[in-house]
Amino acid sequence: MQTKQSKKQLVDAVINDYEARKNARIGLENKWKNNLNFYNGEQYVGYSKQYYWQATESFNHIGPLVESRLAILAEVEPEVKDELVRAVFDKLRFKRLVEEGNFWQEVTGSVFYKVTKKDGQPAITVCSPFEIYPNKLDVSNMDEISSIIHAKKVDDELVIEKWTREHLTIIRNQTLVYDGELPYPFPFVRGTSELVAGQFFGKSVVDRVIPVQRAYNAIKNRRAEFMSRMACGVVAVEDGSVDLDSLEVDGLCPGKIIVYGQGYREPKFMEAGSIPDELTKEEDRLLNEFNTISYGGDLLSLMAQRATVGQGTLNIYSEQVKRQLRRPIQSIEDVYEQVGDKILNLLGVEHGN
Repeated sequence: MQTKQSKKQLVDAVINDYEARKNARIGLENKWKNNLNFYNGEQYVGYSKQYYWQATESFNHIGPLVESRLAILAEVEPEVKDELVRAVFDKLRFKRLVEEGNFWQEVTGSVFYKVTKKDGQPAITVCSPFEIYPNKLDVSNMDEISSIIHAKKVDDELVIEKWTREHLTIIRNQTLVYDGELPYPFPFVRGTSELVAGQFFGKSVVDRVIPVQRAYNAIKNRRAEFMSRMACGVVAVEDGSVDLDSLEVDGLCPGKIIVYGQGYREPKFMEAGSIPDELTKEEDRLLNEFNTISYGGDLLSLMAQRATVGQGTLNIYSEQVKRQLRRPIQSIEDVYEQVGDKILNLLGVEHGN
């Protein structure tokens, strides 16, 4: 039996291990948070304007892009041949769990399914990558991971579970809850949008399109500023000829009376010119780039034109997109197979029986 001191040492060791793993992947966590911000349209977080009048609107194409991909992935439901596994999947509404997991997979690049037991029956939990801390970050094969720490808040208390291939330690609120052999096989199954060679966590389509979204926002905002200058005008005045405070506060409102000093030239609007064609061309180019690198970014626009676009065209386009989304679709198929295997292991059923 462990002594009180040895328990404390064990708790400290696991907590220190958790903190070290958290620090090691802080850069990845910040990237995932940034991906979520861009998906939600919060695309100027941490951005400082050089001038107060600069426009910082977000013209969010990432949200619809991800949603169009999720709509396609939601149609993926691999055939489950084992009747027992199929019954468990139906009872746990596994398809809905996978749809939840697809969100994390598409926005952050990775999702994890945890297959355990609850009240003697199989249970499946969807874990975001924010909760998962592997002992290695520089391997792409799950078999090369010797342990995973699953850490999350439960009722405002931090629960840390350290899973190795043969051992489990659970700490809740810095108190040892369990330390012993695995009660069931190593429970984690990983899904990825795109595998990255030599990296444990996958890559998201959002990673690829954020630079395009930034450039698109910049073009649209510069265009809006240009149009504002054209609409409101920019007035040139001689130094000391007018009350600048009045102009800066009120601007050139309709009916505005501008008083300028005797002997000065009257204020004049500067020539605003027209919106450069380059802005429009760049805007169109960036929209095309969105569709090229995102696989199906314009699917929603086609669906919106359902009345004028034939069903046959939509079906052909959908099949093309599915081929381009082969990697995340393959990941879903692998998840179904691996989770099914773990369910059979939990129930003590040999594969093939």
